[in-house]
Amino acid sequence: MLYFIKNKLILFVYLLCSQLAFTQSYPSKNITTLNGLSSNSVYSIKKDSRGILWVGTSAGVSKIVNNKITNFYEEDGLAYNNCWAIEEDSNHNLWLGSYGGGLTVYDGNKFSIYNINNGLVNNHIRKIYYNNRKVFVGTENGISIINIDSKEILTPTYNMDVELKVMGFFKFKKVIYVQTYRNGLFKYDEVKNQLVFLHHNYDSVFSIFKNKNSIMVSFDGFTHKNKSIKKFSTEDYINGIKPTNEFGNSVFWDFIYDNNQSIYGVADGINYPTGGVFKLDNKAVLKENIRFNINSTKQWCLEYDEKNNDLLVGTLDKGLFKVNLSKKVNFYDKIKNIIDVQTKENKILFLTKSGLIIKSKKKKINISKEEFYSEFKTFYKSKKSLFNEGFSGHFQGNSLNDLEFLSLTKNNEEIWVNTTIGIFKLSDSNSIQNYYPIYANTFYFTSKDNAFFQRPYSHVYTLDNIGTKTKSTVFELSNKNNPRDIISINKIGDKSYFSSKFSGLYQYEKGRFTSFLEDSIWSEKELTHSIVNNKEQLVISNTRGTIFITEPNDSFKIADTIENNKIIGNTILFLKSYKEHLIIGTEKGINLYKNGSITFLDEEQGITNKLFTCATLIDNKLLVGTNKGYYEINLESILNDSEFKPTRFNISDVKVNYRDIDSSNFYWFDYTKKSVELPYNQNTVSFTFDINNHPYPNKLKYRYKLSNKDWSPWSNENTIRLNYLTNGSYDITGEIKDYSNGKTYKNSLLKIIITPPFWNTWWFMSLCVGILLYSFYLFYRSKVNRIKKEEEIKQDILKRISATKIEALQSQMNPHFIFNAMNSIQNFIIDNDIDNSLKYMGEFSKLIRNTLHNSSLQYISLAEEISYLKTYIELENLRFQNKIEIKIKLNSIDTNNTVIPPMLLQPLVENVFKHAFDNNSENPILTIDFNQKNNFLICNIIDNGKGLNNNFKITKHQSKGIKLVKERLQLLNQPTDSFSITSSTIKGTIVTITLKNTTLNN
Repeated sequence: MLYFIKNKLILFVYLLCSQLAFTQSYPSKNITTLNGLSSNSVYSIKKDSRGILWVGTSAGVSKIVNNKITNFYEEDGLAYNNCWAIEEDSNHNLWLGSYGGGLTVYDGNKFSIYNINNGLVNNHIRKIYYNNRKVFVGTENGISIINIDSKEILTPTYNMDVELKVMGFFKFKKVIYVQTYRNGLFKYDEVKNQLVFLHHNYDSVFSIFKNKNSIMVSFDGFTHKNKSIKKFSTEDYINGIKPTNEFGNSVFWDFIYDNNQSIYGVADGINYPTGGVFKLDNKAVLKENIRFNINSTKQWCLEYDEKNNDLLVGTLDKGLFKVNLSKKVNFYDKIKNIIDVQTKENKILFLTKSGLIIKSKKKKINISKEEFYSEFKTFYKSKKSLFNEGFSGHFQGNSLNDLEFLSLTKNNEEIWVNTTIGIFKLSDSNSIQNYYPIYANTFYFTSKDNAFFQRPYSHVYTLDNIGTKTKSTVFELSNKNNPRDIISINKIGDKSYFSSKFSGLYQYEKGRFTSFLEDSIWSEKELTHSIVNNKEQLVISNTRGTIFITEPNDSFKIADTIENNKIIGNTILFLKSYKEHLIIGTEKGINLYKNGSITFLDEEQGITNKLFTCATLIDNKLLVGTNKGYYEINLESILNDSEFKPTRFNISDVKVNYRDIDSSNFYWFDYTKKSVELPYNQNTVSFTFDINNHPYPNKLKYRYKLSNKDWSPWSNENTIRLNYLTNGSYDITGEIKDYSNGKTYKNSLLKIIITPPFWNTWWFMSLCVGILLYSFYLFYRSKVNRIKKEEEIKQDILKRISATKIEALQSQMNPHFIFNAMNSIQNFIIDNDIDNSLKYMGEFSKLIRNTLHNSSLQYISLAEEISYLKTYIELENLRFQNKIEIKIKLNSIDTNNTVIPPMLLQPLVENVFKHAFDNNSENPILTIDFNQKNNFLICNIIDNGKGLNNNFKITKHQSKGIKLVKERLQLLNQPTDSFSITSSTIKGTIVTITLKNTTLNN
């Protein structure tokens, strides 16, 4: 019992010393079931090579990417929900060891299970260790070794009849060692596939951790005399030699080290209520729960995120804690209710509600509120006055409650404290040196002994020769150019600028004020803060949160305007300048602004208390005061931090028509394709884009655009929802603004192709157009064929009519011809010319046969026509005693293949015999001349007869034969000028018939 009390006392003293010595607080975040974690009992943590954080709990495995949590359970493919160990192999596959269900492997696409049914030695897995393409699985009863290539499972044998509860693995000189709980240390013989027992010098081993050439082992505190951690050299531990160091008094379950090789351990206080997270050195353990803001003493596992410098702590009752170890933002809570802060040499001065605290590396000086009030009372008791009789700006406080601290002012390493009962000056030894009965809202030194000050709701004064024959000058408010309600004063060159709470900006030069508002130089009225930046520009903010960067010296102009929607926060609490950055404190955090980009600090960097009361710069550090303490911010570390450069954006959670897309297109939860093609009725698409393993995911803003469309507004929402997309191709580009470093990243996200319905495709439209055109063509062709057919029928009818007419004409010509022939025969008989009568009768019968044959034909060959004409001419010439000379000229015409309507020329020849010659005609000649020209057959019937005289008028007394010829030519569709007669009494008559040249081949 005495031993227990002594131990508790030692622990209490240690914790008390820790509280007094360490006041710095690290930024931390607690992730629980309220955030989506599958359980608050965390047994294993792993940050994999892809930047995915895996958390094994008692009720499932949680995947955390940029604060988004996805849980996996048995129904998703896990062997068992309780996950005690997580490891990643060199193929980047994930191995999840459950305590009761065996082993689960995830390869980026699917889960696979290994358990006792397929060769695993035991389903209760405590530890997993990876080495040389083999996974060592430590269970409640031995180990199994799985080859990640062949998936072969080996179970090493051992020569002991005990259960080997595996508590850890380590590697030394290429040999794998296995530590058990109560059965000693083994090494693995790979050749024999055996576990070789080494020794059992240490009992009740809970965990083992190898770091370089040393090993830390955690034991049960009862068994090992309250020294639960022993440190060995690796060889000593393997050989069973005593430890080099012993410390600690709790059961440690896990260890890890950070980038600085600092070692951390977690304990759950099984035997003592001393669990927590500890920082370990060679001789002691330092409990870090308070500095890490971890309110749990039941801690089980650790992981270190090297990239983001985060320590991840798993507890059995409060979920997961993420602690950033970067020390970019440190919080100190021992000084509270800070009103103002200043620096002097290597000291920091904090003005608080209860007094002034002067802090250096060696000591801390407190000047209480009571000491300031005592100096004030001493001054009035001695009735000391440093002011001329005309000055009445002092304030007499009646009690300590009238004293309130307002601000600190630094002038040439002199510190002045402004209060509601006057101004105090500190000595070089940092004690109260003087008191001045000046009540001022704003106090500004123009030189060592001269200053401006603003009385509340009253005038602005100047004070000259402060301390010796002090003189004051008041600037009356009756002059509208004189300032009032001043909140800050700044000097640029030989001019001073006064910023007013209600009446804008004033300029002071050579004892005279100029109101920018009254002189219509600048219309801004309600100003809140003003500073001078590194470019000697006057930076001013107003009550709306807008910041103006002005150049007031020669001619006032606004160089730049930062609208309130360009910074994060609505109310500006302080304004500072650091190199090329403006530091803007708001109710939401701290903006580091440069050339339109912002690096923003808030909870993610550890700034949880944002009721900022003051701020000052100390070299490259920003000190920000609050009512609960102050922040020390390393500006260079934040601004020059290695830039996060994503190679690509990750796309996940792709849904089409509100349903998950085919999972085969994903690998490690990322969509692997650059495009997706969807039918017209699956045109509502949503997906999420992000950057994996970002240290501050809440600092990211997102926007996107489609093809050449405008960008969407910046938003915290990184899920793109595209509803009812019309047919077409959409190239989607994403942009991410990172407020942790002020950078912007842009990347192509996804190409979405919405195919049109078949009735809206080019091929369907082409087919429809083709069918329409083809239908039109068929209709047109049908109509044309119908018209042709009708025309053919019509032509056939016309031809038949023409043929009938021709036949009728021929039938008319035949009696006419026969009548003329019979007259000739009659004349021969009357003349008693028997021989000629007989000859004539023979030729006439031949001619009649040819006439009867040809009268049924529409066309005959030219040879047949000429033969017919010769017979006819011979008959007619008998009547003229063969007196008429007959000439037939063919001019190389192919008479056998050239056709001509039958008996077309006979009436014309008949007219020659009847009208051209008589008994008095001398040397009568009848010439029938055939020519071919331009596909026309030209027939000239020429006589040298008496011509056509007045007794023969064609137009009136045309012969019936000529009339019949003309009608036949018209019925045969010959040209209108196909028939002509030329006649003279001297030369005779020429009858010309022009026919379309037709051959038998046609």
